[in-house]
Amino acid sequence: MPSRPAGRLGAIVLVQDADGRVLLVRQPGGPFAGAWLLPGGTVERDEGIVAAAARELHEETGLVLAEPRLVAQYQVWSEPPGGYDIALFCYRGSATGVLAQEAGGRARWWDPGILDDPHPVLRQELHDAGIRSDDPAAIAAALAAAGTRMERLA
Repeated sequence: MPSRPAGRLGAIVLVQDADGRVLLVRQPGGPFAGAWLLPGGTVERDEGIVAAAARELHEETGLVLAEPRLVAQYQVWSEPPGGYDIALFCYRGSATGVLAQEAGGRARWWDPGILDDPHPVLRQELHDAGIRSDDPAAIAAALAAAGTRMERLA
């Protein structure tokens, strides 16, 4: 059995507007290229996890993170192993400013109740945050079909 690659640290942010819509960004690259997911990315060297979440939110959307609080921690890796391995910290907070997409990026507010075919990683995150009701067995099956394992650690 091949060993899993050394993991990376990632930080994502769940932000809702006054209408309950969730802010999502279209992933331009990486293992989830093309998927609409929560804003976030890799924690840089000598950067704290909350600071990374705030930086990524601002880079991808132009918004400034306020009152972040940790809502979940995950280990996310490719199946079979070898593609990616991410310790992912999910924060929830509010944001100030005006939505402005980064160059080449796409960001928008989505009603979580009417998301068409969300990526299974997003399904898990929204379910765990109590934003969207979903079937855990269906999420697990969708993750497996996408070649992803996702384990909630906290």
